[in-house]
Amino acid sequence: MAGEIVAVWLADGYLLGHLLAVPGRKKAFVFAGGFVGKLIANLIGGESLYVSLSYTGSGMIEVCTAALLLPQIQSAKELIAPRTLLRFIICAGIIAPLASGAVAVLLLQGVFTTHPFSTFSNWVISDSLGFIIFTPVTLNVISGEWRSFLAPGNRPKSLALLGLVGGVTTLIFAQHAPSLLYWTLPPLALLAFNAELSTVVLGILLFIAIAVPFTVRGHGPLALPQFANMQDRILALQVFTLAALSIVLPITASQVERNRLVAMLIDGHRRFRALAEHAEEVIMQLSADGLFEYVSPRVKTVLGFDADELVGAGISALLLDADRARVQHAMKDAADLQASGSLQYRIRCKDDRVIWVRSYVASMPVGPNEEKPSMVFTLRDIDEQFRAEQKRDAEQRRLEDLAYVDSLTGLKNRRYFDLEFGRRCEAALQSGRNAEMAVLYIDVDFFKNYNDKYGHQQGDACLRAIARYIETTIRRIDVLTRYGGEEFVVLLQDCEISPAIATAERILENVAASSMKHEASPFGKITLSIGVAHTANQEGFEPERLLREADDALYEAKRLGRNRIVAHRHGANGAVKHDV
Repeated sequence: MAGEIVAVWLADGYLLGHLLAVPGRKKAFVFAGGFVGKLIANLIGGESLYVSLSYTGSGMIEVCTAALLLPQIQSAKELIAPRTLLRFIICAGIIAPLASGAVAVLLLQGVFTTHPFSTFSNWVISDSLGFIIFTPVTLNVISGEWRSFLAPGNRPKSLALLGLVGGVTTLIFAQHAPSLLYWTLPPLALLAFNAELSTVVLGILLFIAIAVPFTVRGHGPLALPQFANMQDRILALQVFTLAALSIVLPITASQVERNRLVAMLIDGHRRFRALAEHAEEVIMQLSADGLFEYVSPRVKTVLGFDADELVGAGISALLLDADRARVQHAMKDAADLQASGSLQYRIRCKDDRVIWVRSYVASMPVGPNEEKPSMVFTLRDIDEQFRAEQKRDAEQRRLEDLAYVDSLTGLKNRRYFDLEFGRRCEAALQSGRNAEMAVLYIDVDFFKNYNDKYGHQQGDACLRAIARYIETTIRRIDVLTRYGGEEFVVLLQDCEISPAIATAERILENVAASSMKHEASPFGKITLSIGVAHTANQEGFEPERLLREADDALYEAKRLGRNRIVAHRHGANGAVKHDV
């Protein structure tokens, strides 16, 4: 009240805590209730209506200023977060008390019995302390955070720390030794480092509850000749309390943030372990050298090892020689290039079974004590799926063989030849190179007579034997097919006309040299007729035309008596010419 000294003004801190916590639509009711309550309290205290309205109005200006400049806050932990705490100290601890103090001095300048500046300083500091101390207290109570003090795990330690703060403060303020005043700070700092927020708030209240009565009665380290009156002593206590809070609050804020981060880390670790232990894949952490640092329990199901058996061992020992270099290369890329990727490989189980697995490998962030990054490694059992795919691919190849392979001789059939011939001609045209090709159209002479004489089974054996003779004569890049019945077609790749005719001659000679008996033939043995056509006779590559020219040459060989080679050429005047 007028002419009196207040060490800490708690009413506005209590009101601000409620305004910050309640929803927007309820703030008006809290504000109105606070205004009426403060006005009644001043009137009951014996102040005139003008002084009561001045006190109440100045106080409400202070509360409104702080509430407008601060965000919605639901708990003391939110308030004590580093950025929010700094904003709170600036807005509620400095700006709001200065604004209301200036208004109070202007309104009550002729009423106060003390000097206006002394009134201003007492007003500003007491209100600042009230905000800084009692706003967190109010939020702590509203949010229910105070219950952490009663938690069984916290209670013994909290009581011991509060006892230390209370005991040291009482001993120091019971004496008139100014040098002992700063020994009240270590217990407060120890409290801030080791206690929950609710206990820290209680410790500050305990310190004020002990220090103020001693100081008012002229006891303690502030009862000095230079502090001749109570106003000076209270001002000195307020300044010291602000200094103490400047130590305690940052420590508390850092501890609250640390506890939050530790809680997030523990929760993240718990979630990771839960996910890793219930995932279908084996989750592993490998060092840059390929040593297991963590292995999820799923490894027991997939590989048969206990997780503890693998920790500290190297993954290379479980890999097959054929896959080891590929896996190590993927790990090196992950470590050196911060790359990620997946690969399939084989791995050895505890019972020496070898299974196919798929792994995803990626680099992890480098830790504070690490020179190289670790790797996260997942491992999924795809053995059954992989072998099913292999079986499916084999079946697909078998079906393709049925479509493109002659079942009698094992050679490619006419369907395959037509596709491959067209593909090679198109590739030659697209490349622009002057690639030469030749076609040998081969027919077994008097083969119908052979079947009639020796039977179809012997005829089939004869065709298989001829296929082998032709196959051993041509090159690997050439294409040999059974084109139909007793006819074979050979596509000679990158071959001029002279080598093509020489190849045909060797085929004819090899079959003749086999002396396969054919009593139904005028030659007494198996012989061949061969027609040769070459792309040198064409402008460009026309598969159908080249095949037709080879067929024409074969027809001419038969007309001329069989057991011979006829090459199809174009004469100078464009006429067709056959060289025998």
